[in-house]
Amino acid sequence: MKPFLFVYAAFVLIISGALLVYQKEELFLTINGAYSNLGDYLFPYITHLGGGFLSLVAIFGLLLVQYRWAIIASVSFLFSGMTTQVLKRFVFPENLRPYKYFEGSEVIHTVADVDMYSFYSFPSGHTTTVFSLFFMLTLCLDKKSRVWGVLFALFAILGGYSRVYLGQHFPEDVLAGSVIGVLVTYLCYRILDKILKDKSWASRSLRRRA
Repeated sequence: MKPFLFVYAAFVLIISGALLVYQKEELFLTINGAYSNLGDYLFPYITHLGGGFLSLVAIFGLLLVQYRWAIIASVSFLFSGMTTQVLKRFVFPENLRPYKYFEGSEVIHTVADVDMYSFYSFPSGHTTTVFSLFFMLTLCLDKKSRVWGVLFALFAILGGYSRVYLGQHFPEDVLAGSVIGVLVTYLCYRILDKILKDKSWASRSLRRRA
């Protein structure tokens, strides 16, 4: 867990510092404007790391390892996603996405065949999902190898970065989404792990039912 959190802390400090130095519009346009043909090809795929399908695949994979991990992952994905949706739809519904915010100015770089959205910008749901997913996987593999923690943190950051690259969110949306994903996942892990770790059935799996 520590390698993931170390890389993540660096990410938070960099984005937070940039938000203090640069205005919202300036920081977004700087990141979104740093595009390339390779990025235009890769990031529409990378952004699907936070689309939800991979989370379902991860839950099924964890069912083959231990029911305990699958339950913790399911609850953390559910509550982190719900938290983000409540915030964006009921607390900050007035926050426009960049495509609508800069409407008519033609300053945003967009990628062909990527659907652009206008409303419910803060926080980023894709970012919440991708950070919840990869932090959960880090917790599952915490004792296996520290390298996984670093790699998973980088994958999560790439998923968040893709949202700005593709013009779907402002950097503060991504930062808030990442915080929700990490905090909610950690809280679910701490609470449910204490409840389930002494349950014999929770240590079983689809492969090992007895």
